[in-house]
Amino acid sequence: MLISSYLTREILRPFVLICGVLLLLMVSYSALGYLADAASKLIPAQLLAILILAKTVAAFELFLPLALYITLLIGLGKLYSDQEISALQASGMSPFGLIKALLPLILVITVLTALVSLYVRPWAYELRYDSKQQAEQTYDFDRLESGYFYENEESGRVYFVSQVDPATNLKNDIFVYELKDDYVQVIYSNQAYDVASESGEPPIMVFLDGTAYRFEIDGTDTVVAYNRLSVLPEPEGIVAEEFKRKAAASSLLARSELPEEVAEYQWRTTSAFKAFLMALLAIFLAKTTPRQGRYGKLVLGILLFFVVHSSNLVMKTWVEQGKLATIPGMWSGVIALLVLTVLLARRERA
Repeated sequence: MLISSYLTREILRPFVLICGVLLLLMVSYSALGYLADAASKLIPAQLLAILILAKTVAAFELFLPLALYITLLIGLGKLYSDQEISALQASGMSPFGLIKALLPLILVITVLTALVSLYVRPWAYELRYDSKQQAEQTYDFDRLESGYFYENEESGRVYFVSQVDPATNLKNDIFVYELKDDYVQVIYSNQAYDVASESGEPPIMVFLDGTAYRFEIDGTDTVVAYNRLSVLPEPEGIVAEEFKRKAAASSLLARSELPEEVAEYQWRTTSAFKAFLMALLAIFLAKTTPRQGRYGKLVLGILLFFVVHSSNLVMKTWVEQGKLATIPGMWSGVIALLVLTVLLARRERA
C-alpha cells in the first residue's frame, strides 16, 4: 500500500504538470491561429474565447493518454536510473508489481479518457460548430480594416475595403462578393456604413453610390447602378447546418451503419482501450539501466506513441472510405497494441 502510494505520487505530480503544459500550448496555438486570421477581427471577443475553449477541451481526448504515457516514461525512467525500482524488486516486488501498484491511477485516467471521448469531445465540437456559425453570422462590420480580405464562410461573402475614414468610420471603395447556390452577387460602393437593426439582429449594411452585379446560374445577368442600397441581414436559420459527425451523440452513431459514422464511433470507443494499453507499454518501455539515464527510452517511446496515433488516423480514414471493413475496423489497432503488450510482458517475465 505504501509502495503504491509512493509510486502514484511520483507519477501524478508530473502528470498534472504535463497536462498543464499541453493545455497552455493548445490555448496559445488556438489563440494565435484565430488571431492570425484577418476575419477573426470581426468576431466578438466572447465568441472567440468560446471557440478557443471548445477546441482546447476537445483536445483532452489526446492530452490525457499522452500526458500519462510521457509521465510513466519519465517518472519510471528516473526511478530505474536511481535504482529505486531495483531496490523494490530486491525486497520482493515481482516484475509486474509496478503494474499492480500503478493500476488504480491508470484506470482512473482511462475512465476519464473514455468520458471525454464519448461525451465531452462531442459536446465541445457542438459548441465549436454553433459558436462558429453564430460568429460568422454576426460579423462586426464596424471593425473592417482597409487592405484586408475578410471571408465569411457561413454567408458566402468576401469583403474588401480600400480605405476607412477614422473620424466617421465610413468605408470607402468597398467591394463585396457573395456566392450562393444559384447566383453570384458583386457589390461595389464608394461609401458604406452599417445601421443597428432591431431585436439584436445583425446590423443592416448601407451602400452609397455604387453598382451591383448579379449573375444567375441560368445565365441571366443584372446590373444596377444605385445611390443607396441596403442589404438586410439574412433570416435566422437560412443557412442549413449540415450533420456534423464529430458533434453527434455517441448513442446516435452507435445505431448507424454508414462507414463515416461507424469510423467516428469506433474512434471514440477505442480511445480508452488504446490509452490503457499505451500506459502498459510505457511501463515496459521505461525500464532502463543507470548508463542509459532517466530519459534513455523517452525519444523511442514518444516516437512509438505518434506512430500508433498516426496509424489510427489512417485506419479511421480507411474505414470512412470503405478500404477497411467496419469489422474489425479500428479495433484492428487495439488488437495490434494488445499483441505488442503481451509480447513485451512475456519478455519481461522471461
